[in-house]
Amino acid sequence: MRSGPSQDAASAAAMVRHSRGKPRWALRAAADSATVVLATLVLMAAACSSGEPGTTLRVALWAGGHELEIERQVADHYEALHPGVRVVLESAPNGYEERLLTSIAAGRPPDLYLLDSPDIPTFVERGLALDLAPYLEALGFRPDSVFEQVGDAFRRGESMFALPKDFTPMVLYANRGVLAAAGIEDLLPVSPAPGWTWADFRRAAETVVADTDGDGRTDVFGFDFPRNLYQWIPFVWSAGGDILAPGGSRAAGHLDGPGALQAYRFLTGLAEDGLTPGAQFVQQGDPAREARFASGGQAFLLSGHWTLPVFRDLVEAGALDLAIVPIPHHSSQGAATSVLYASGWAVPPNAPELRRAIDLAGFLASPEAQRIRARSGLAIPSRMDVAAEIAAADGTGVEDAFLSLVEGARMTWGARVRDFSRIEALAVEIMDRRLVRGESLASSAADVARRIDAEFGW
Repeated sequence: MRSGPSQDAASAAAMVRHSRGKPRWALRAAADSATVVLATLVLMAAACSSGEPGTTLRVALWAGGHELEIERQVADHYEALHPGVRVVLESAPNGYEERLLTSIAAGRPPDLYLLDSPDIPTFVERGLALDLAPYLEALGFRPDSVFEQVGDAFRRGESMFALPKDFTPMVLYANRGVLAAAGIEDLLPVSPAPGWTWADFRRAAETVVADTDGDGRTDVFGFDFPRNLYQWIPFVWSAGGDILAPGGSRAAGHLDGPGALQAYRFLTGLAEDGLTPGAQFVQQGDPAREARFASGGQAFLLSGHWTLPVFRDLVEAGALDLAIVPIPHHSSQGAATSVLYASGWAVPPNAPELRRAIDLAGFLASPEAQRIRARSGLAIPSRMDVAAEIAAADGTGVEDAFLSLVEGARMTWGARVRDFSRIEALAVEIMDRRLVRGESLASSAADVARRIDAEFGW
């Protein structure tokens, strides 16, 4: 799970797997049994062997800075358990998907790679991720140990194409200090209440807006405008709508449907009425939003767990009174439906050190590795027991608040629809055209939906 889902897609040669037999039920049972036994023997050999001198496992990922340091600690621990094995982390924060696809297709793949949820269809449908289901028992990996929505993102039927690493829901960060200064801190929804409506949220955002120095310009805003689809899709879902038909087969009638249009009107209304910083909607991302929020210039911030490390020191020092609250929902719905973004460890079928790569994938998804990795604070561990441990040890209550918002959230459409980044790139026009050129939201949404359907052949 990168800081914001992948925006790019590329093509690569597909690898084909097949199986046949009759009678189907008898052969399937025998094959499953034989596969599990073989997988167990292979992984026992990998685990018991100390490794041949010079054995190197290459791991592709997109981590940088402190996150990469944490992953190095995880890799060091694996090396200590397997003398003679060296783990090389090959990080590509920019252009990750294209580089990875190219290396696999060119026959020079890493042994293991980190798979982002919006990239799952690209790699799975092209046969670029090994089915790890036959190896789960030997690895000691129990599918029911991870959050259900996260595990399901990497499954196709009985197959599992990556072992979940971590994830995040999109949430609202609230600066209680800003709300208290406006006398409205009691408007925040209190867990386990279902949340708050758009009207409740708008009232809070309107109340905090202020010109504190009297220069005629707003100094405190309510919210930051969610320009990109990965940010605003929870508002569509929380109005009872969607952007695609069930199964992801059509945009027309959904991306421009009643629920979606209600969400667009609500969000553009916040911008048009001065509740969000002016002109920020024309940027790919507002570079000042975290600083503005932390310094008291903004009451609410829409983001995922990846932003939490930015505020952690301030929260622990008492300089920022932070709350994590649900995204607001339309009054027709009982609660909000947020979106989840996740990542997992996958093995290319043509990995140079296939059996050891599978063993390493099991370790990188293990409770021990997830506990080490949780130090970065960028995401929620995919294992429910480890996530609960982290939340119990957090005296601020922030981690527990995040966990309370996982139930009922949905995995991104990108985990099911191949080349979803093309939809994201077009959908950004809908509200931009309203805010920049004053176009009707209904007409721009209908136009974008038609173009998506034409491009995807739906």
